[in-house]
Amino acid sequence: MLLYQAEFFMQLREVEKVLPSSVQSEIKQDLQKLWNNEALEIVNITNALDRGGRVPLPLAGHYEGVYVKVGSKKYFSSCLKRVMTPEYQKQCATGAKVKVPGECNFCKIPSNCITWCKTELFDLTKLEPAPPVPTMGSGILEDGGYFDPPESPPSRDYFPDYIVTLIVPLIIAILLCLLLAYIMYGRREGVAKRNAKTNK
Repeated sequence: MLLYQAEFFMQLREVEKVLPSSVQSEIKQDLQKLWNNEALEIVNITNALDRGGRVPLPLAGHYEGVYVKVGSKKYFSSCLKRVMTPEYQKQCATGAKVKVPGECNFCKIPSNCITWCKTELFDLTKLEPAPPVPTMGSGILEDGGYFDPPESPPSRDYFPDYIVTLIVPLIIAILLCLLLAYIMYGRREGVAKRNAKTNK
């Protein structure tokens, strides 16, 4: 595992043109001089658009930009240590375009020149170790003594619920039927008698 890693932003590159091994070798040669270490490995290459970058204009000289992360077992060089200084963070916090210090500028190919304020270092030795992987057991619980099951809930009388749910609506339905029968027949007969007396 490469415990020391650094990520650089190359504004004049596009991810499709960085994928060939010959181009990656050129990039690695310039970064080896910056790190003062030949034992570098490219860990990851990311398109700047995936980091929220803007889509470049379809004109010559406009590029998407790529983030190149490299790693090594050797600690950072004196040039890279500048990224961790308060002076570096103060300069980059202003948003101004800060150039790479002269003694740290090793890019022979202009496309390999990095954006100094977007350089980021990762010291994986300071990360907390991952928790151990749980081991698979036999699936049988260990003997923990006598098991006392919880008491069953008390029995419940459902007859009052039955009365409320079925009997009461049934009684109301019967009363409504009787009332409707009275209106349909009893009241009709009275109306007929009244009409007969009126005709006389």
